[in-house]
Amino acid sequence: MTSKLPGICFVGCGKIAHSHAKTLKKLYSNIPLFFYDKDKTKSLEFKSEFNGVNSFPDIQHAFDNEDVNIIFITTPHAFHSEIACEAARYGKDIIIEKPITRNLIELKKIITSVAKYKVRCTVAENYLYKSFLYKIRDAINKGYIGQPLFIEVNKYNRDTLSGWRTDPELMGGGALLEGGVHWINLLVSLADSKPLSVIALKPEIKYDSNIPFEDSMNLMVKFENGVCGKLFHSWRIPNRFKGIGLSKIYGTDGVITFESNGLYTSVYGLKKKKYFADFTDFLGYKKMLKSFVDDYCNGKPWEPGLDRISMELKLVDSAYRSLKSNKFEQI
Repeated sequence: MTSKLPGICFVGCGKIAHSHAKTLKKLYSNIPLFFYDKDKTKSLEFKSEFNGVNSFPDIQHAFDNEDVNIIFITTPHAFHSEIACEAARYGKDIIIEKPITRNLIELKKIITSVAKYKVRCTVAENYLYKSFLYKIRDAINKGYIGQPLFIEVNKYNRDTLSGWRTDPELMGGGALLEGGVHWINLLVSLADSKPLSVIALKPEIKYDSNIPFEDSMNLMVKFENGVCGKLFHSWRIPNRFKGIGLSKIYGTDGVITFESNGLYTSVYGLKKKKYFADFTDFLGYKKMLKSFVDDYCNGKPWEPGLDRISMELKLVDSAYRSLKSNKFEQI
């Protein structure tokens, strides 16, 4: 246990790093932040804006600096494994922006390095910290809809993508891997059970798309507790309401209907409840980052752990295998 705030170095100074640095500074005004980016101008700008301790001209300087305790990787995920393994070798704890890697081989390298050098590692999966998730789980645990049977999560929007997200090599997958991992995390959290198998479908219709591999997919997932899960995820389908959608949990004695992002939740069953979003932390970033820092100081393990993240990436991998086999694939 320590009362000293950890020194955190962001590796990759893009949009998500800016968001996380801004939130950390609001939570802990004196937290020591460091920055590295291949574009030295960017790291200098971040240092100036967030009153950082230093901006490094070379990533090796971050690994060598004793005041840097945590490497926060916010680069495209094609580079996550290499950076994380090197950070572990220098004894740094690691936070990685989602998705953790392009594939299971890269993930295994991280897991091996983390275990070898006895460092901590987590993924910045904010959906695990969104407030509406806990309200839904509480309603389920209190039996408001009886036993949950089916979970249906829907997320679609016409997203305009450019840059590395249109590069098959850097992406390593399609929309499901890069954005869909959020919704897989939510589906697993709502089921509160281990996924056993998955079958995936995508339209066999030709149309122009700059997104590698796939921009839309439908998954059916069997869970260990008997619950059936469905995820519809698309970066292609136009949405009049800009990403807003409805999802449902069907139980033996009721239904939970919720806006997929957590804006609104309605419970109709043995008890009737209505919940609205916590707009002070709608995306869950504050709760997530506060948990990372506080758990670091208190010597507690980070959540999600690599076991959970591995399970969800295996689900993604199995879904892609299912597209080729046209059958349920074991996870």
